Amino acid sequence: MNSYLYFFGCVIPNRYPGVEYAVRWVTGKNGFDMDVKECDEFSCCPVPGIFYSTDKDTWLLLAARNLVLAQPDRRDILTVCNGCFASLLKATEYLQEPKNMGKVNRILAQVGKKYTGIPVRSEGRRRIFEPVKVRHYIEVMANDLGIDEIAKRTKHPLKNLRVAVHYGCHYLRPTERTQIEDPNDPVLLDKIVEACGAVSVDYEDKHDCCGAGGGVRSHVVDLANSLTQDKCRNISAAEADCIVTGCPFCLLQFDNAQRSFAKDGIPVMHVSQLQALAMGIDPISLGFDTHHVSAHSLLRKIRGS
Repeated sequence: MNSYLYFFGCVIPNRYPGVEYAVRWVTGKNGFDMDVKECDEFSCCPVPGIFYSTDKDTWLLLAARNLVLAQPDRRDILTVCNGCFASLLKATEYLQEPKNMGKVNRILAQVGKKYTGIPVRSEGRRRIFEPVKVRHYIEVMANDLGIDEIAKRTKHPLKNLRVAVHYGCHYLRPTERTQIEDPNDPVLLDKIVEACGAVSVDYEDKHDCCGAGGGVRSHVVDLANSLTQDKCRNISAAEADCIVTGCPFCLLQFDNAQRSFAKDGIPVMHVSQLQALAMGIDPISLGFDTHHVSAHSLLRKIRGS
């Protein structure tokens, strides 16, 4: 199995520390004991919906600085957020253009850093480099670890739990050149949910945006919440017990927006939290008390399953 560097981004540490705990627990010695290390120097990815849309030079520079930090140990960057994944991955593609790399490295030199990518072989005196690998948590879980292994480590199958999976835009369409799976028919998150013993329910407009994408949440909050409401109506119609996503920003939108149109709301969690529950963790460790939509009804159902 590959070796990785944790990249938690901004939303998880600041808003949902329970997700960070779940990721560490699932990937750590209590879980799959994966080879994942810390990097305290990582900064914001930066946010693609704001920086990339308004100032590409600053976006690329900040992203490149993060990528440089993965070069010494030749580790894959393990992102736990759709936006972080798309931003850093897109940056690796931009940096394959010599003009972009040269421009960025002239500035990075002022802080003693240089983006090269990862050396993979030599051809005579010439060293061949590949871009730093940026990976999404869902893809690492499903493809590097494997669905069968996830099912094998499920100690407390989440039987009778009906889950509405939300992939999110940056997962389905991260860059113009690269994608994880078929954006019109994604399956990996559904498979992880089912490996945990739950039922992944189909629902209308499953692959629509959560409502927050592209800076909409920041600038037109009423529109963002209206889009979320439409999606939640479809999820309720499918009689789902909860929403599971691989993106903390989508989690934030579902969790916050429902306060504007629902009395109780549909509990929402990160896929790592669902995995941890299926692997037998004490739910109190997962920080559900920091979520706006109560998870009490969901946890009661899990205890009875």
